[in-house]
Amino acid sequence: MLPILTYPLALIALASLPALAAIYLLRNRFRQRTVSSLMLWQLQERSQEGGVKVQKVRLPWIFFLELLILALLVFAATGPRWRVGNAAKPLIVVLDDSASMLAKTLGGTPRERALSALRSILASEAFQSVRFIRAGRRVSVLGSPAPVRGALDHLKDWRCRDSRAEISAGIALARELGHDEANILVITDDVAPESFRTADRLRWIALGVASPNLAFVNAARSLSSEGERCLLEIANLSSGPAATTLSVTAGSQVLREARIEIASNSVRRLVFNLPKDTPEIRASLSEDALAADNEVVLLPSPRERIRVRVAVQDERLRELVERTLAATEARAAISDSPHLVIHDQSGTPLGTNVWSARILASPEATALTGPFIMDTSHPVTRGVSLVGVVWAAVKRTNSPSDQILVTTDDQALITVDRDVFGREKLLLNLNPRLSTIAQSPDWPILFWNILEWRRAALPGLDDVNFRPGTDVRIRSKGDHLTLTRPGGEVDEISIGQGELIARAEESGLFKVNAAEGEWRFAVNFLAPEESDLRRVGGGEWGGWETNEESRRQYSSVLWLFALLGLSGMFVHHYAITHGRGRL
Repeated sequence: MLPILTYPLALIALASLPALAAIYLLRNRFRQRTVSSLMLWQLQERSQEGGVKVQKVRLPWIFFLELLILALLVFAATGPRWRVGNAAKPLIVVLDDSASMLAKTLGGTPRERALSALRSILASEAFQSVRFIRAGRRVSVLGSPAPVRGALDHLKDWRCRDSRAEISAGIALARELGHDEANILVITDDVAPESFRTADRLRWIALGVASPNLAFVNAARSLSSEGERCLLEIANLSSGPAATTLSVTAGSQVLREARIEIASNSVRRLVFNLPKDTPEIRASLSEDALAADNEVVLLPSPRERIRVRVAVQDERLRELVERTLAATEARAAISDSPHLVIHDQSGTPLGTNVWSARILASPEATALTGPFIMDTSHPVTRGVSLVGVVWAAVKRTNSPSDQILVTTDDQALITVDRDVFGREKLLLNLNPRLSTIAQSPDWPILFWNILEWRRAALPGLDDVNFRPGTDVRIRSKGDHLTLTRPGGEVDEISIGQGELIARAEESGLFKVNAAEGEWRFAVNFLAPEESDLRRVGGGEWGGWETNEESRRQYSSVLWLFALLGLSGMFVHHYAITHGRGRL
């Protein structure tokens, strides 16, 4: 920004003001004398007006006029400039929405300092309007442009819960909304990158304070042969050793509590078994600078077992299928109202929402040794290799609607078709008696994939424990569902094609109410980079105007001071010449 005075060194000329005052104040003392004539004293009178002794102050009005003239001329020499009244621009504020803005230090949190800085800026400078952009993993606009008064009311949704702040994307959006004319203010706890320190119309204010921190950086809960297993990883994000208290609870029951010491820049990994049918567990650390990474919530696995009815007529084949299904441990104990029917005959009656897997075990099958070509993008073939496998299949004509998953020698081995009701029909063109696949690892993998393929289409969730920024897939047959966020906000969401992809952006417990019932999922703040508070800092960089813009926004008022000075000189001359400038 240009200074108000273009040539401030000209203020040195103000020294002429006390010099003028000295001329009027320093006078000789005179004694009254009676003389016969003043004819010979006129020249002496003029020469003795000056002096070195201070007399009683009796200043004429013309002295103040001369002071004013000198001051006006001095200010005119400085080249004063005045901001044009209509030059104010809109302000767009990019706000860091990451959780580190809530880190507690002696001076409060960066968010609290940001609000104070915003109030000061809005009160001290003129803007046409104010608009806020929230920069988290996703960038969003907080309301429409608002007048300066009451602009901070738009910040009620600035909660600082995200695990990352995309400041660059926020600046790009601000430039687009402002058409490269608005002033942009970035408020964050990160030091400005070099590329933004000298950018046009950009002011960057960092309000972070570096501090040590301990945080959960990984947490998982998985099924095991004994029940469930829990994994926790705790990082010491500081330059010295630190200790914390770990507490793991399930409801009112304390599962684990211990004092843990961690070396500097190290990660401590803990793995322990959970009792069978353990409900949700909470693991927490002692309080430190950042609260968001001190707690994780792990819900039990939502994996629903698949109800499978085996309608295979061939006894030996049925026994093989039953043993394989039992080995997967993904089959439900009951087979009523099945999700999947495995059979070996055509025309097997199915329900309205039942998928089928038919094994075409023809005695006329021919052994094939490959090479086998697979569609590896389909869930049924995931992890299947068929290396060294002999596959026995019969020649058949495929339906035009069949999707071929495995083929060899122009002969389809595994196909899938979907009927008008949305039911999937899987066909295995396979005679296990003439093949070696049943003796290979591909056989249980294939059946595991079939069950997982069916389970992935059931209403509900694929998983219940997520990291921030991941997609949560929610399936329901209803037209809409209700999503309750950790803060209590409720969203009514319409579902397209029976599936909704929700973004896990903030940490905490979410609740989903759908036509089939209620489900929950947890989002845990597991973000090592955001938890590392050593990276933050403070400072201020950049400005809102280039020199060229400042020249256009500031108008010179030198002419005004010069005109007033010349007017004063005219009055002074008139007073002197007419004898009115003296006592």
